[in-house]
Parts: sequence; C-alpha cells; structure tokens
Amino acid sequence: MKYLIIALTLLSTVNANALTFNNYLKKPKLVIVLVIDQFRADFLTRFQKTFMDEKVKSEVGGFNFLMKNGAYFPNAEYNVLQSMTCPGHAMIMSGALPHENGIVLNEWFEKKTNKKIYCVSDDEYKLSPRRLKGTTLGDELKNVYKSSKVYSIALKDRSSIMLGGYRADLALWIDNDEMKWTTSSFYRNDIPDWVKAENEKLVKNYKLSKENIKEAKKDLATYLGVKITVDMAIKAIQEEKLGKNVSPDILAISFSTHDMSGHTNGPDSLEIRGISHVEDREISRLLNVVKKSLGSLDDVTVVLTADHGIAPNVETSQANKIDSGKIDYDEVYKKVNERLTKKFGKPSKDWIQGHRSFHFYLNEENFTDKPELKALVQAEMKTVVKTIHGVRDVATSNEIDNGKFPIGEIGEQLKRQYLAGISGDVILIPEPFYMEKDDNCTTHITGYSYDRSVPLILMGKNFKAGVYSGANVIDMAPTLSFILGILPGSNSTGKVLSQTLGL
Repeated sequence: MKYLIIALTLLSTVNANALTFNNYLKKPKLVIVLVIDQFRADFLTRFQKTFMDEKVKSEVGGFNFLMKNGAYFPNAEYNVLQSMTCPGHAMIMSGALPHENGIVLNEWFEKKTNKKIYCVSDDEYKLSPRRLKGTTLGDELKNVYKSSKVYSIALKDRSSIMLGGYRADLALWIDNDEMKWTTSSFYRNDIPDWVKAENEKLVKNYKLSKENIKEAKKDLATYLGVKITVDMAIKAIQEEKLGKNVSPDILAISFSTHDMSGHTNGPDSLEIRGISHVEDREISRLLNVVKKSLGSLDDVTVVLTADHGIAPNVETSQANKIDSGKIDYDEVYKKVNERLTKKFGKPSKDWIQGHRSFHFYLNEENFTDKPELKALVQAEMKTVVKTIHGVRDVATSNEIDNGKFPIGEIGEQLKRQYLAGISGDVILIPEPFYMEKDDNCTTHITGYSYDRSVPLILMGKNFKAGVYSGANVIDMAPTLSFILGILPGSNSTGKVLSQTLGL
C-alpha cells in the first residue's frame, strides 16, 4: 500500500508539471524580457504595498501585476564570485555561466596590449557581442523561425549587446558622447528613421545633447532614463510590429537608470525607492501598449529579472554595528611592492602591471628568465594581501591551475567564473560588506547574497502563477527555449524550470 501511494504521488507530480502536446504547440507571439540593472531581490518585497495595484480599471499594473500573475521566484540567484552588469546580462540570455560564455567581468586587463579591455569592445566594429562565446536565446530563435525579430534596448551599450546577442535585428543604446540612441555596424550601418525621430525628441523635449552633456548624464540617472527607455521600446513595438509576426518575436529591455542611481545614492535611499516606483509605472505603460497593440496579453510572455543586486552603503552597515569598509588599491600596491621587493629584489618592471575589480595582473617581463618565480611571487602576494583588513581570502592562478580553490561555496563560485587569460593572476576576495574604494557610494562585485540575489518572474500562458523557490538566473533562457520549441544557447547549462509549467 505504501509503494502504491508513492507511485501515485510521483505520477500526480509528473502530470502537474506536464504541458499537453497541444498546449506545447501554442507558442507566444511576443517574448518581453525586462531586466532592471542593480535590482536586488528584496526591492519587490520591500516596496510591494506601495506599487500600483495589479489592475487599474481596464489596464494592467506593473510589478504587482507580474508578481500575482506570473511564476515568481523572490530569490533567484547568480552563483558566481562577482556579480556585475556584463556577466549578468550575458548569463540571462545565454543560460551559460561566465567561464562558459567568456564574459567574466565588465572589464579586464590585457597584458600584451597593456590596456583594459571592455567586454563588448571590438577592433573592427568598435562595439559588438564577439567576446561572448556561444549563442543566446535570440540567436537560437532565428535558427528555427527565420522571420522572427529580435530587438534589445538599454541605456548601456553592454547591456543591450549582451541581450541582443549575435543575430539581433537591432541592439540600441545611448551614445554617451553624443547623447542619442545608436547601434553598432555589427548589426547595421545606420539606424532606422523611427530611431532618428526619437533622437530628435531627446534634444527637443529633454535637452539631451552633447552640447548639454553634463546635465544630460545626470538626467539619465533620474526618472527620465526610465521613461526614454520605455519610449524607445514602445516605438520598436509599433514600428516593427512586434508580436504580429507569423513566428515569435523577442524584445529585451534593460533599465540602466536603477544602477546609475544606486551607485550614487545606495539601496536604502529615497532616490532608489522613487526610481523603483517610476519603473513600476513605466512597465505598466509598456504592458498596456502591448495589450492594446495585440488585443490582449494572452499570447505574450513577460520575464522580469535583474543582472545583479547591490551592497548596503558602508555607513549603513557600520551604523548597524556590522563590520564594513572599503579596500584601498593604493594600500594593496604599497604593501605588495614593499614585500615582494624585499624578498625577491627590485624587479625590472613594476610587479603589478594592472588591476580591475579585485583582479591583479602581474608583469610577465619579471619572469622571462625565471618562469618558476611567478608562482613564488603569487604565493607571497597572497600572504601579504590577506593581512589587509577586509580581505577574506586570495586565490592565485597557479593554485587554480593545480586544482586548488578556496574552501566552500566561494571556491565553487570561483570555478564558475574563472577564465585563464581574462581573470587575474591574483584575485582578492573581500569579506562581506567590503568593497573597492572608489567614487561610488556602494557597489556589487561579490558573490554574497546581497549581490547575487535577484527576482525572477515568468508570466504567460505556459506558466503557472505562484511563488516558487530554487531558481538560478541561468535557468531563464533554457525555460524560454523550451516553450518556444528551440534549442537552448550553445553553452547553456541552466535547467528548465519545469515546476512552473503546466497551464
């Protein structure tokens, strides 16, 4: 009898999570991927009661509408060592971890050229997705549905490019020098007339121009940045007739304003609360335009997530008697140079050639005649850096090459994000609530819960509304691939969130 009950339970579980074949054949006409840059998981729960109602008369709301009508994961995660914009957006649409998709940092130091490399820089096209290894959701969609359209929009170039992937019809972002919407010749040689018309509005209505660049950049970090992002998304829907195609279309949008404000004001500020409410209203505006354009949202799948979270301000943590602070690179350089020179003698070149985001790159010229010295220098540097207050651990490329990682989850996170040639020779891992000393009020380059935890919502006819646990953000793309009837991205290792399916 006991085994019969177990068998029946298993069968009922399988049936509950299974789509019928006919339902599986019904693909969404439009997939909208909404990414809020630096939107920590608890922002939705903290502000939920003050967001718009789920529905306002005949119109749908914003966050509350999505939370109540979608499969909502309040605490989806990025299980990586360092959460940041370019890696986050790359993971969202590729379903692959950084060591698989090649995007491990926003920027890294390249020894042979002695310069910092930007994650979307391209010598031929200036900006492109060519540093991304493998395909994205949109790339795979176009393999199956030749007429499908893929558009991506963000104020930040790296956000739009990583969401658009290789085969986007158009990836749009704001040119920070010209203060206008632009793209790369990787996608097309000129922007469409409807984009040019929006650029004219930026100058006429909002005074955004290179002549007014200082004030324009400030304005993008306010409600205006959210509004013009949605304006452009609505224009793309209308002009490109997204969702009215014979095959599914994708519109991916990233709201960069949240991050711009967050770095300056911090997660507990009135400014971030205000920006969150603007995003709520603007998402509602977008969804109602889509609803009117298509007649309903029945054939629309909407996804909401974020590329990373954010740490509390140092002052906030300290006020709560939590050890917190900023690690000064000048102190690191000073202590490392003194220690290494004392032990190994004066080098022919500076010991550290460059650094970025707690990654330190040693000067190879110091090891030309003594290759065995490099491992010794790394080990000594690790010893001295670990004495700096706020440093939890240090990893070296020599240790990693020999299979030695920090103990526990941090070591597992490092495995998922380390890539030889891009990651540093020496990687500093800070204690919780410690960050780089720079001009930012706070930042987000760790694997701690406040940086890695974000919301994930999947809403549409293929998903069962409810609150769920246990999602990784890389699960989003393969789940959408499943309902679209296409392959996941080539390097995807995320899983289909089958518990959300079945309607």
